Amino acid sequence: MNGNNQRKLAQRVQEIPPFHVMEVVRVAQILAARGVDIIHLEVGEPDFSSPELVVSAAKDALDRGQTRYTDARGTAPLRQAIADWYAKTGIYVPPERIQLTQGASGALLLALAVTTNPGDQVLLADPSYPCNPRFIEAVGGRVHWLETEFDTGFQPTLAHLAREAGPSDTNLMLAHPANPTGMAVPPDALRSIVDWCNSSGRHLVVDEIYHSLMFKLGQNSSLTYGDQHFVVGSFSKYFNMTGWRLGWLVVPEYALAATQKLAQHLFICPSSIAQSAAVACFDSSVLEEAETRRSELKVRRDMLVSGLQRLGFKVACVPDGAFYVFADAVALTDDAQAFCIDLIKKTGVALTPGIDFSSRLPASWLRIAYTQPVTRLEEALLRIERYLNDRV
Repeated sequence: MNGNNQRKLAQRVQEIPPFHVMEVVRVAQILAARGVDIIHLEVGEPDFSSPELVVSAAKDALDRGQTRYTDARGTAPLRQAIADWYAKTGIYVPPERIQLTQGASGALLLALAVTTNPGDQVLLADPSYPCNPRFIEAVGGRVHWLETEFDTGFQPTLAHLAREAGPSDTNLMLAHPANPTGMAVPPDALRSIVDWCNSSGRHLVVDEIYHSLMFKLGQNSSLTYGDQHFVVGSFSKYFNMTGWRLGWLVVPEYALAATQKLAQHLFICPSSIAQSAAVACFDSSVLEEAETRRSELKVRRDMLVSGLQRLGFKVACVPDGAFYVFADAVALTDDAQAFCIDLIKKTGVALTPGIDFSSRLPASWLRIAYTQPVTRLEEALLRIERYLNDRV
């Protein structure tokens, strides 16, 4: 026997469940290669390109030779620009507490690595973004799933946390708003949860990468209610810089030295070119463009929710933000995975089965991303309607 075949990989890798949406993606690729028109509503990446001024800033950085390592915390101009952006919303975050990271994923991993010891439990809502438990497990933590319900927007409540949390639960992860639901934590609940973490001595990590893509006033950042927790931000969503892989972490004072030290060892620094480009995000013209795109996403949401409900999908929660609708297709199927595969084969419309986000919800749930123009969403709804009619 070949000796290489006897080498064992880490158990944590063996236990990671598959992305069920990848089967949809695989079929989509095959069909697209045959010339089939695919409407991609499965991937969380809008059709918007990076702003032209951002792209120009990156080109200028390359021309000026800004391709070397930066400070592990990120460049001073970008950290100051983020601090100034928060200040315009009435939130004071000194630039010294802002850590630039390789995307929001790097920020989440860094926050958990700083706060979680092997065996510690991290409270996490179900449903959840499927990478979140992997971050926890990668640093030796264990997931304590909070079984949330649609009547609370699939977000945990203070009563829920007080009932479920035990001595081993040292950390709470929130998403505000969340993927796959697009639901935010209501202001009063968010304030009480921040206070509960502070009073109980638990770490709090709040993923706010979709926060700037809220559709109504009054959904404050968690930083409105305290500064003793971690907050994750990203240039991918609001600023449409997905492939640039740049995010940030607002770090509480008590963890600042530890976070900076760990960032140096794990990541060296984020991309210098992406950082130079990202400073341009805070130019007034880019912010105006970002707001126009946010308004466009709201139009898409309203049209898609209405269309899905007309076709028989149960949209329990109209999303507060982001660009996802989490819907129950129980009136149409009891197996969303099979439904999504059959749908794309027969219509070219790609959706994401809900099992990627929750293993305990009924198998009829799925996520639809409104990441295409209104005309394409209308076409997708028309194709789905024909598909459903053909099954009758």
